[in-house]
Formats: sequence, structure tokens, C-alpha cells
Amino acid sequence: MRLTLCLFLTLAAFCGTRSAFAADPDNRMRDAFRNTMLQLRSCETERATLQAGKSESDEINKGLTAKVDSLQAKSDKAEKTIAEQAAELAKFKEAIAQWQAAYQQATDLAGNKENERAKLAGEVILLQRRVDDQQRRNAALFKIGNQILTRYEHFGLGDALAAKEPFIGITRVKMQNLVQDYKDQLADQRIGQ
Repeated sequence: MRLTLCLFLTLAAFCGTRSAFAADPDNRMRDAFRNTMLQLRSCETERATLQAGKSESDEINKGLTAKVDSLQAKSDKAEKTIAEQAAELAKFKEAIAQWQAAYQQATDLAGNKENERAKLAGEVILLQRRVDDQQRRNAALFKIGNQILTRYEHFGLGDALAAKEPFIGITRVKMQNLVQDYKDQLADQRIGQ
């Protein structure tokens, strides 16, 4: 556009100098030719500047195009990476959900086992008390049995005749009372009342 403007100005100057040819044709023509040459040189200078700017713009444009292509490649790669990470994240979420379900089952099972353990611990305490009580009674029965055996061991003929004494029966009453006491002691210490 600047070139067209320069040519237009040159033509205008040339046309203007044509009318001046009549007055002093050589001077005027030289002036016009000089002006035209100056204008032509300035137009060529501007044209060279514009061409240099255009080549510089073309190089910048090529560099920017290369950057855009590089960024597009990176963007495509990033989108692919994001898609892969989204798939991996979905797998992790599923694994977490499965882990939470398994953890809940383990917690429930542990709670149930703890309840059963507490119940059995209570039963063990009761059974231990019962065993202790039965061991105490068994020891008492053993002691009573030994007393009975000792009495029978020392029970002689004189004791037997005295027990069958016909008149008073005091020894017989003592013996019956002793037998009744032993029966009561054995009944008190019997296991499984």
C-alpha cells in the first residue's frame, strides 16, 4: 500500500512539473526528476524495511507454529495421561470400597467374637466356682469317709455288745445319733444338689 502511495505521489509530482515545463523546462524537469528519484528511493527503502519485517514475521510465525505444535503434542500426551490416571483412580476407589467392606466384616466378626469371649469368660468363672465348691465338698466327703472307716477300724467286740445292750440302750442311741450325723454330713456335702 505504501508502494502504491509512493507511485501515486510520484505521478502527481510528475504531472505538476509538466505544467511547470512551460516556464523553465530544464530546471523544472530536473527538480521533478530529483523529487521522483528521492521518492522512489524512500519507497524502495520502505519496501526493503517491510520485506525485512515480513521475513522476521515469517520466522516468528514459524517459531510460534512450532511451539503450538509442541504444545498440542504435550496437550495430547497430558490428556492421555489424565485418562490413564482417571482409570487408575477408579480402580483405587473400587479397591478402597472392597477394603472398607472387608474391614466392616472383620470388625463385625471381631465384635461377635468378643461378645462370645465375654460370655464364655463369665461361664468359665461360674464353672470354676462350681468346681471349687465341688472340690471342697469332695474333700469334706473324703474326711467324713475316713472318720467312718476309722470308727469301724476301732469298733471292737465290746463296742458291739454295748451297742446291743438290752436294758438301757444308751450306746445304741449314741450309735444311731452318730450314724444320723454322718448321714446328715454326707447329704450336706453331696455334689449335684
